[in-house]
Amino acid sequence: MDKIDNHNWGNIFRDISQQEVFRNDRYVEVLANFNEPNLAHAQITTIQTPGIELVYANFSTERKLVLVDPENSESISSSFILSGEVESQFTLNKNSVRHWGNTHGFQYTPDFQGEHIILNQKLQAFSLCYNSTYFKTIAQSAGMHYLDQVLNSMERGQTLLVPPGKMALQPRMAELLHAIATCNFQGLTKYLFIEAKTLELFALQLEQLNAGAGHAIREQWSRADRERLKAVHDFINQTYLEPLTLTGICYRFGLNEFKLKKGYKHFFGSTVFGHIHTLRMQAAQRLLVSEQMNVSEVSFHIGYNNISSFSAAFKKHFGYLPGTIRLHTAGLYAC
Repeated sequence: MDKIDNHNWGNIFRDISQQEVFRNDRYVEVLANFNEPNLAHAQITTIQTPGIELVYANFSTERKLVLVDPENSESISSSFILSGEVESQFTLNKNSVRHWGNTHGFQYTPDFQGEHIILNQKLQAFSLCYNSTYFKTIAQSAGMHYLDQVLNSMERGQTLLVPPGKMALQPRMAELLHAIATCNFQGLTKYLFIEAKTLELFALQLEQLNAGAGHAIREQWSRADRERLKAVHDFINQTYLEPLTLTGICYRFGLNEFKLKKGYKHFFGSTVFGHIHTLRMQAAQRLLVSEQMNVSEVSFHIGYNNISSFSAAFKKHFGYLPGTIRLHTAGLYAC
């Protein structure tokens, strides 16, 4: 595996470009591209807002890559994995941490030294890195149990980690990440929009953490079971438009139905068919917004034989009828 020092990408990539897209007293955006034939291509966008640095990374690799963080520095961050898989090993943690698509996590560590292995050929991920003073200002006046835990960990210099895989990405989180990634506003308007979406994303994660969704798993699952359930999750992300059945999935991945149902809910925060339904609705929304298909075509494409049934399901999921999507997503998808 090729190792990349995060402070010296030039050791691996011969083709590197970096552009400062925007700068004023409040916001800075930098776009970096890295390319090495037969190894990898990466595009990394960094946007600094007051108190929060947003990093949006897209990797396409030919083989496994290892990103090395050599600095001994304090870090408070949220991570959101849209696709791909990463395995992280931090200096202060004995066990490695797996990150995979459609999940998110939060961490505080007094020492961010570690290595991150990109396991899949593609990785699409966001991270929010919080300034320590900024974070403490929010946390100290919040009155939230989870933030009190974070503050205690910071005072003691103890790592607190909720890795992706413990919390499923909520549909609204996915919408916010899409809006940030596809924003077409220019100048100050763009960064006001992105800052607002970033804060909403942080708020949604805090609500989920505070509700206890990210607490340590007490139930013991074997590594083989976890790998099978992860494989099922990946399979559904790729085949959600196909006519899937629990019996077929169990047979394909060597799980009994009880373990599949219980484990899927346990690790991904959703039932199998709840996950499939969400993916289909999100696909329908993207197709309608992009005007690639009309309502009737989308209904058939995602598995509905009856437009009325599709419209009712769409409205129940998003709160509005598919025929009025342009009105309801103007604020979200104008960017």
